[in-house]
Amino acid sequence: MGERRLLERLPPGFPLSENIECGFFDIPLDWAHPELGHQQLHYARYLAAPDVQREGTIFVHPGYRPSPGTSITPQQAWMLGEAAQVHESTQGKYDLVVLGTRGNRGRADLSTSSGQVDCFDTVEEKQAFYLRASEELGTEPAWDDQMHFIREQTHEDAKNWLRIQSMVVEECIRKQNTTTLSYMGTAATVRDLVALADFFDGPNSAINFWGLESGALVGQYLLQMFPERAGRVLLQAPHDLNAYLHQDSYDMWREDVTYAHDVIDRFVEFCVRTEEQDCSTYWANVIVGDDSLGWGHWILLNNARSMFMGWRNSLEVDLNNTALTSAFKPVVDNFTIDFVTLLSNAQHVERELILDDDALGLMPWYCGDKVVDNNADTAAKRMREIAAMLEDDIHLAPLFSSSIFPPLDYLCHLWPVRAVERLALKLEEEIQPTLATAPLVIQYSECPFARRLPLSNVVPGIEGAREVVQMKLSGMLGFRPDTCMGDIIARYLSDGELPDRSVCDGNVRFDADVKGAVHVPASGRDAWWAELLQLARREAVFAATVLGVITAFVVVVTIVLKNRGANGSVRLGEGKPMASAKY
Repeated sequence: MGERRLLERLPPGFPLSENIECGFFDIPLDWAHPELGHQQLHYARYLAAPDVQREGTIFVHPGYRPSPGTSITPQQAWMLGEAAQVHESTQGKYDLVVLGTRGNRGRADLSTSSGQVDCFDTVEEKQAFYLRASEELGTEPAWDDQMHFIREQTHEDAKNWLRIQSMVVEECIRKQNTTTLSYMGTAATVRDLVALADFFDGPNSAINFWGLESGALVGQYLLQMFPERAGRVLLQAPHDLNAYLHQDSYDMWREDVTYAHDVIDRFVEFCVRTEEQDCSTYWANVIVGDDSLGWGHWILLNNARSMFMGWRNSLEVDLNNTALTSAFKPVVDNFTIDFVTLLSNAQHVERELILDDDALGLMPWYCGDKVVDNNADTAAKRMREIAAMLEDDIHLAPLFSSSIFPPLDYLCHLWPVRAVERLALKLEEEIQPTLATAPLVIQYSECPFARRLPLSNVVPGIEGAREVVQMKLSGMLGFRPDTCMGDIIARYLSDGELPDRSVCDGNVRFDADVKGAVHVPASGRDAWWAELLQLARREAVFAATVLGVITAFVVVVTIVLKNRGANGSVRLGEGKPMASAKY
């Protein structure tokens, strides 16, 4: 991969712990053509314990989705929120490194440079653009000054919004260096990862990697591109790799949102329509406390809306959605959470999402990785097809919203840029190398946001991969060492211990070779989670993504702890200093 160098290391103690080292790493724009220029890649490293023998590095990618309403990236949030737990669970033997991602957003002094996608300089500029686009189309805006729709959307609204989204992409492309955007793909991220492993652990060292949700893609690519370098590779809620590379993104949205809606509808059937009193029996790793389960219901709803909706509603529109209110209000009413307050809190997070000046979301990564090149004629044809399909598809998920529309990362026909390097899966008849350690794949039987997949779809061509399945409803992918899944993760990352084909059911572990259940002891983290939920209720801000929901509040709680040592229609009122270091 060539010799790389550390550019700068930030002062110790960023931003909370002296165990965390941050810095910038020098990488080329194009690994195949380093003469084209260089950029800097931000990393954060939780150092191995000084009193134990260091055994290497575990690289972690917690996903791309940012925490709404905060400048902290998922990578930084994971380092502040979960690294200490993982460090303790792996006996402090490893450095834990999260690397920045090309184009990822965050604090200006902590972001990876080159490729950051900013479509609008201010929220006001974005709002003005949407109004101007609506005028150009000759339509009356159906949203308020917070960009929430003030009435239930129609098929005509959906077609107009699709055309506006096309104009947004064109505006973003006009403002960017499209050559730089072509170096934002997952394949480039894997090469960055290999370079960091060479630097921290030595050339040709085994790469231990843990990827969650969209971050698991990096591990899936690693196994395909550098199987000889793979150490312990843990893939949590991974993608269908062939579908990710080849399937039409809008078709993927239809499948994903339908699956998520079906899972949550089954939960509603169990907990509401059958008047089940103890909904916790349907949840995995349910947190102790009367209100915590109610907040869990809201997390499900908010995650679903954040991941699968490319527009947002006013509170009035949501309260008039009888499918939503009849499903969730009875559940919430069993706790001390007011339903209107709950939806108002969701509006706070969704406002941050829709008003974010980064308008493209995950589009540059997901669409840039697509194997098929963008073709203007094909894209125009697909635009017409999607516009027609939206007549029925806006009603795919009534529990989420009376009308839904896909986010931009599911509209790849609009994105003309493809990554310079894209992954080509090996043919089945090609000889695959034997891996030093079998990959461990963690899947979910009842997670709305992560379908259980055949291992051949997750790690095609890789023999010997092991799978552990989390049973029951699960909407969170955070690390809890006192649970069945947390125990398995820690053992694999620490010592390479592979479980037999297993399932986890809440805090109980079932193994194929063990009769009965082995209970994992509980710890004091229940009290910690209870305090987190108390803070969430007090602040009324809860993150809205599969990972962002947990990590954003972990940051808040960590800071606090450190500093302390409906039948009728509803109508509502209108209304960086850095220190240079040679290494």
